[in-house]
Amino acid sequence: MPELPEVETIKLGLQKKILGLRITKVQVNSPKSFIGNPNQVEGKKVVDIWRKAKMLGVELSEDQTILLFHLKMSGQLIYEDGGRFIGGHPTEDMLGKMPNSHTRVIFSFSDGSHLYFNDQRKFGWIRVSNKAQVTSNKLFEKLGPEPLEKSFTWQILKQNLLKHKSMPIKVAIMDQSVVSGVGNIYSNEACFDAKLDPRTKVGDLGDGEFKAIHKGVIKVIKNGIKHGGSTRAHFVDPEGHKGYFLDYAKVYWRDKHPCKVCKTEIKKITLGGRGTYFCPRCQS
Repeated sequence: MPELPEVETIKLGLQKKILGLRITKVQVNSPKSFIGNPNQVEGKKVVDIWRKAKMLGVELSEDQTILLFHLKMSGQLIYEDGGRFIGGHPTEDMLGKMPNSHTRVIFSFSDGSHLYFNDQRKFGWIRVSNKAQVTSNKLFEKLGPEPLEKSFTWQILKQNLLKHKSMPIKVAIMDQSVVSGVGNIYSNEACFDAKLDPRTKVGDLGDGEFKAIHKGVIKVIKNGIKHGGSTRAHFVDPEGHKGYFLDYAKVYWRDKHPCKVCKTEIKKITLGGRGTYFCPRCQS
């Protein structure tokens, strides 16, 4: 699933591509993937694009209509304007002809360009909403603070984490009510940066360790955005660049490789059903 840096990268790229364009047609191939009436969207201009946690919001002109996008596990946004710019889960067919069998929704724009919402597993969705509904949306109400907001202090992180005292720290920081947008990749990297064994129970942490994990979360999220996300294979963001964060990752996907700091072999275990990577020496 794309995490905060990947969705932020998509947002920044699409801001350069579709802001100011008018949506002339919405073709819904899979009703499950589009929640709402396409007629509310057609004829309106894109006036803003923002991100909250792992969701994208596309604000449209008139009557405060907003399109919410959630890519979930296998969603992609593929924009074509003569070139092709892709954000989301990498698949072999995303470089082929569009639309394809996984294309669920097609947006046509006033300049002849198109935005395709592809989703192999159909877990992702697009929802027609408005500002009032977004403000009161339970999806947003349950979210913790954004890692790069000023409100995300180590004290707030500690307070949120202590609601899960018996949970391993690596699993706890993936809880979206604790902090928004952090998933498996960046939780692994944050624990390494904080020099914390990912299996450590939240209730066993002291203030110094809460400060360290707070600092680690911010650092790895910033690095993820800086390097265009963490995706592998053929992924390219809306600017046509591959995500290279994994070239700089310290532990994620590096089991059986030497630690970049101490040369100890990186270990892989499973926590909360997810692959967990750590250095037994640096994180002891």
